[in-house]
Amino acid sequence: MSSGVYLFCLTPGTPRPELTGTGIDALSPLAAEPLAGVVAITAAVSLEDFRGPEARARLADLAWVAPRARRHEEVILSILRQAPVLPVRFGSVFSGLAALAAALEPHRAALAGFFLETAGQQEWALKAYVDLPAARARLLATRLATEQAQLAGLPPGKRYFQEQKIKTQVDLETRAWLRGVTDEITALVAPVSTTTAAGRLLAADLTGRADEMIYHAALLVRVEDVERLHGLTAVWNAGHASLGLQLEASGPWPPYHFTPVLNTQG
Repeated sequence: MSSGVYLFCLTPGTPRPELTGTGIDALSPLAAEPLAGVVAITAAVSLEDFRGPEARARLADLAWVAPRARRHEEVILSILRQAPVLPVRFGSVFSGLAALAAALEPHRAALAGFFLETAGQQEWALKAYVDLPAARARLLATRLATEQAQLAGLPPGKRYFQEQKIKTQVDLETRAWLRGVTDEITALVAPVSTTTAAGRLLAADLTGRADEMIYHAALLVRVEDVERLHGLTAVWNAGHASLGLQLEASGPWPPYHFTPVLNTQG
């Protein structure tokens, strides 16, 4: 079995994080290796686990990948709790420390710049949800109420078609209203976020919620502004709960959305 180096993340080295536990194989201890002006958090790993025909089958097997991916994330989060971190994607494996050093060296300036630019900041996820049927029903009821007198004077057939026309218009109005809501959220958090990255809207089977996700963004927030972010979110929710809206901030997370592209290969 050939031994290689598994890379979890990078950290500036000051403060020096305390390492506990093992790598993704639950056997090899974690190590902190000074390379390219930063510190690489690594562990030994079998190269055969990630390279070759048999490795492709393993990497397609969720039962094999899931616990190792969880450990990958656990290690990154443990470092994040102690020091700034640049997370690396799952499965970053190198033939040895020399290969890892050679891959990182061309990015020395980018790595230094990343830790300088993100110093004192955290990534937070911001997601907004809406009870869409309730929101649409509210808008429809308001629209029908304003046109009640006109509808009442129509014959049944014409009234039916007019009501269907109104419902179609309400669908368009609902979407326009939601666009306004998302613009409002963007403006709300602008004062406390130095950088924002748009996230993918997730379907209900992924969120586990009945409400529809209408907003998803990653924010880079100064540590001293995190409490203010929570305060803004709480006030916004208090004013919008009756409209079926809910805004949630979660974090801090490793800054996945703001890391430089390193294009490292082992």
